[in-house]
Amino acid sequence: MKRSKDTANDVIDTSRTERAERAERSDSGGDELNTSSTSVISLRILELLAERNAECGVTHLAEALGVPKARVHRHLTALRQEGYVVQNPRTSRYRIGWRLFLLGQKLVKQFDVVGLARPVMEELRDAVGQTIVISSFTETDVVVLDVMRGRSPLEILLHPGTQFKLHSVAQGKIALAFGAQERRDAVLAGPLDACTPHTITDTMRLSHELALVRERGWADAPEEVFLGVNALAAPIVQDDGSLFGTLAIVGSIHYLPAHPNPQTVAALTDAARRISRLLGGARGG
Repeated sequence: MKRSKDTANDVIDTSRTERAERAERSDSGGDELNTSSTSVISLRILELLAERNAECGVTHLAEALGVPKARVHRHLTALRQEGYVVQNPRTSRYRIGWRLFLLGQKLVKQFDVVGLARPVMEELRDAVGQTIVISSFTETDVVVLDVMRGRSPLEILLHPGTQFKLHSVAQGKIALAFGAQERRDAVLAGPLDACTPHTITDTMRLSHELALVRERGWADAPEEVFLGVNALAAPIVQDDGSLFGTLAIVGSIHYLPAHPNPQTVAALTDAARRISRLLGGARGG
């Protein structure tokens, strides 16, 4: 009986959606303006998510926009597929995604976190000579936000938008060690795919590694995502104490060995603290 009621509700939502879309075509006088209206709904969804600064469900967004839930769900599905929103698998709610952050970076770069961080990144690059990367993360991946090329003869090619699985890179270990418990539990539930023979695929070993990262305040991942490449990463914290992302040094294993130079580690962690201070983060105190 419940299934029949749900099906009926879906039919009603679909019918309402079709009527609304027919009305839009009639009012607009053509499909061209209707397409514009559809685009505006997607933009309004993103605007509402940004204003709320928290996860939102389909019902809340539909009520705020005054359109059927089925239509909002279709927009969210398309936005999620392109990275403009992300969905929490535990709550099924949505929040702003990494691609929208990158769009914002291009529009107001002089005011955003990456813009604030670039002078510090440049100083760190000059000190260590290697590529410097600032990253954020989703529930499952690290997302590169900005890259400052190194001056090493062996250049590591990365670009904004590049993604890596959390367990396979130093930046991901920071996200797991200092981020939400739910994210850590989900990754440790496995399975963990191997990128190279050195990737940590044993959940117990990864759990011990994350405990070490929390203790020392930085992470590394020698040849765990690419052979011949290592990275050192440290946390960047926002003014509310939450983890914004990571600052990392990326380079050849020759320049960043499995047992890194303490001076390199100190330069990285100091730079991450300085960026955190710019954001009012507790770790930057």
